[in-house]
Amino acid sequence: MNNEQYFLKRIRKALGRKNAPDAGTLFSSRPQDQLEGLLSRADRNRAERLELLALLQQAAGPLNLTLHLAEDITEAAQGIADLARVSDTEWGGDKHVLMHDDALLHALDLPGLLAHDHITVDVARFNPGEDELSGKQRLRDIAEKAYIGVTGADWCAADCAAIALLSGPGHGRAVSLVPSIHIAVLPLDRLVADLPEGYALLENHKELPASFTFISGPSKTADIEAELVHGAHGPREMHLFVITG
Repeated sequence: MNNEQYFLKRIRKALGRKNAPDAGTLFSSRPQDQLEGLLSRADRNRAERLELLALLQQAAGPLNLTLHLAEDITEAAQGIADLARVSDTEWGGDKHVLMHDDALLHALDLPGLLAHDHITVDVARFNPGEDELSGKQRLRDIAEKAYIGVTGADWCAADCAAIALLSGPGHGRAVSLVPSIHIAVLPLDRLVADLPEGYALLENHKELPASFTFISGPSKTADIEAELVHGAHGPREMHLFVITG
């Protein structure tokens, strides 16, 4: 048993639970008819999703979340590649991009697009036969060198521009939290109206992730003299590419 498992075992013991919670126990306070209503509401046609997109555009601006609309995956790929070319590293040195191990992101073909720009693109996944501890350390080192992290988005709440990222193999949190610039890619059909809808989709998920992260714009703080500063505790710049086609 490693330290993480031991820590979680102690928490479960303190809470009087033998096993990790599943969707049934985690959301047990929600009436069943409410869940069915939210899931039914989330089943929208294209016109309704475009209305949500307009709402997202309004919510993104005040959060300093830069929204990009792309007709298809090719247009999104070109936009991300252009961003990588014109963006500077925060501390100088070579340009490294780290992305989640995700089918949607592989379709961007960023390694091919950036091959002639001397920009290295790495994928956040373990090597064959690599043990967990050394693999995590290697990926952590890569994340610290990267100036751009590219992730998908499991869903996004249009009313508050909150992007949800579910953790899992190939979808580590460091990709969105460590690099100076975070770029997320969202197909239009993953756009939901609000957080209750998103939680309903999470409850209906076949298997709960170990953790999930809400991101609404770049890292920000106003701890010092109430002056807003970006990038103090995470990315200083945040971009969301919505594939509308």
